[in-house]
Amino acid sequence: MKRLDEGSFHRAKKYLINNGRELEKALFRYHFEDGSKEDVLKALKNYQNADGGFGNRMEPDFQLGTSSPMATSKAFQIFKELEVSADYPMVQEAMDFLTVSYDQDQGRWHAVPPEVNDVPHAPWWHYDHENERVMVEAAWGNPNAELTGYLLRYKELSQVEMRENLEARSLAHFKALDTLDMHETFCYLRLADELSESNRDMIVEKVKEHIPELVNLKREQWAHYGMHPVQLAEHPNSLFYKEMSEAVESNLDYIIEQQQADGSWHPNWEWGQFEEDWTKAKDEWKGILTYENLKLLKAYNRYEKQPVQS
Repeated sequence: MKRLDEGSFHRAKKYLINNGRELEKALFRYHFEDGSKEDVLKALKNYQNADGGFGNRMEPDFQLGTSSPMATSKAFQIFKELEVSADYPMVQEAMDFLTVSYDQDQGRWHAVPPEVNDVPHAPWWHYDHENERVMVEAAWGNPNAELTGYLLRYKELSQVEMRENLEARSLAHFKALDTLDMHETFCYLRLADELSESNRDMIVEKVKEHIPELVNLKREQWAHYGMHPVQLAEHPNSLFYKEMSEAVESNLDYIIEQQQADGSWHPNWEWGQFEEDWTKAKDEWKGILTYENLKLLKAYNRYEKQPVQS
């Protein structure tokens, strides 16, 4: 079993502090040092627009300034992680955006607006005007199931009929699936946290059944884009850890091996377009992935020394 040694940890920390976005730096300090929840929310606020939604290149793979449900879902992930309450203004404003941006006629949120085509973006974020969606929306649950979870989490801020209808539709959709999509699965697992025990168990058990085809369990697959074992089992207490413990531990070894000489981790995907802009987005991803991998290694006690303050 490999561990990130003290020198490698501090190279990663130095890279993140010198090159990362303020949001990931604040999250790092919150989880590893004495950083505050308020510092994280202050950094997050920079991505919120006047309409309450989030944009401003929060998701580096689409360089969109205007708000989108997809970028707003990233903000809610942080609200959830930090256990931000419903009376916090940023949450209230973001919930207002979700309510207003929901397409009642089509029964879904549009992950990103058509204007995404006017800015540099990855090909999977290109808006198809004929089908009125981007590629990632081929699976209905992405991001609809996840956003439904936030309506349930913040019940006092959402409309009863809207959240109940979406909960029922989300569950019916998931039960009807024969195969599972990676990103849609992540969305459903975030929704599962907000459901009754029986519905949560139903989702978890179905995901377990599909692990062999859903997760890249072999080392030779990990250089390519796809679901890694540690993405499904983010900590040793995960409900999925026992099903793939050997693969998870090997995956952690692999992640440690992939650290670059400057301390960072790199994305294993490319845009294949907007090359100059991709270079900038890649640098942003390096900071994000460096933070996320350090957090993951902390969860599994795979680094050598408790860090010191910046």
